[in-house]
Amino acid sequence: MGAHPEVRDVRETAHAAQVRELDAAGVLVDPAWRAAFEGVPRHAFVPYFWTGRGAGHERLWGEDPDPEQRARWLRGVYTDTPLATRLRDGELVSSSSQPSLMAKMLNALDVCDGHRVLEIGTGTGYNAALLCHRLGDDLVTTVDLEEEITESARTHLAALGYRPTVVTGDGARGCPSRAPFDRILVTCTLPRIPPAWLGQCRPGARVLAPLSTGLIALTVRDA
Repeated sequence: MGAHPEVRDVRETAHAAQVRELDAAGVLVDPAWRAAFEGVPRHAFVPYFWTGRGAGHERLWGEDPDPEQRARWLRGVYTDTPLATRLRDGELVSSSSQPSLMAKMLNALDVCDGHRVLEIGTGTGYNAALLCHRLGDDLVTTVDLEEEITESARTHLAALGYRPTVVTGDGARGCPSRAPFDRILVTCTLPRIPPAWLGQCRPGARVLAPLSTGLIALTVRDA
């Protein structure tokens, strides 16, 4: 069953407000990415998240019977901040990235129509949905190590009609069966660029990854 109409209205209002906030911050300079953020609601990929640290972790979720807790969940989802979406023994396993950072990375990815993109680190599936909105399902491949994460992301994506290739495996190995790629987008921290990726890139491909507090962009001259 879908959400009650009044609940849907509140979620849609919060979603629209976040898009305006990102636009005002100057991170939605490309109209295609603005349309993607307008078309893909974050709350669909974050049905719950965790707050606090250590023994003080608290889960906020969108189906909580307490309306105040539901309101806290919605405010959190549409705050420009990363959200802890999966814990194991109190340690962070997966998260939903900060939307403004996602927008900056997608802009820096410099995609064109027809580009094949490999995403390393599926997370909730939100970023993959934005890529699908921009490029189409067939051109997007996303990889994560944990089957629990990829299955959840696949479910979230399908609920909105997106069906990229979602792979459970070691992202350092890339995805040879879907290569060659024009762009590789890394959403997790890695100590180095795995050599396997280079052989899966077309000449001129761009690899974008987080590094320290910034981003590193590499161009593959000859795969």
